[in-house]
Amino acid sequence: MISELSIEEMEELLRQHAICEMTGDVDATMATLTSSPHYEFAAAGLVAEGFDAVREHYRRALGSGSATGVASKRRSHGAGPNTLFREAWVSFDLPGGERVTGQYLAVYEFDPGSKKIKSRRLFTDRVFDQFMDANLGSDFREVPGVVELKAVTSPVSREEMTVEFPAETASP
Repeated sequence: MISELSIEEMEELLRQHAICEMTGDVDATMATLTSSPHYEFAAAGLVAEGFDAVREHYRRALGSGSATGVASKRRSHGAGPNTLFREAWVSFDLPGGERVTGQYLAVYEFDPGSKKIKSRRLFTDRVFDQFMDANLGSDFREVPGVVELKAVTSPVSREEMTVEFPAETASP
């Protein structure tokens, strides 16, 4: 069993996923994900947990028509074990026709066994928030499987932080 995907394998899986998104094919997009994906939308403070909740996100985002001409261009990327980070410019047309550009950072985690995306954590600027807000909709939090981010996290203590950054490595 494969324990770690190469950067090239992850980039290819992400490329396939992006192609499915660009064509607006919800079923094909969902086929690039594990059976129980986890998506976080940091700016909205929401988490979509599980296949049906993530599928609803894509149904809304790919089929809503509230913004068109979505295109992104990588600014930078990096990788860790079964994880790919992508920072990108993203442009889209607002309903009135104005073309705007924002940015996002997405962290994708991959399942090496199935060679599929198992999670995405999305961090967006205020411009791309316009796209996300319009496509998620004000009722997205009512979708089964969608919860507030604060429901699945807990506050970080200073003690936890010092474990991650021991005093001997800290600068004054």
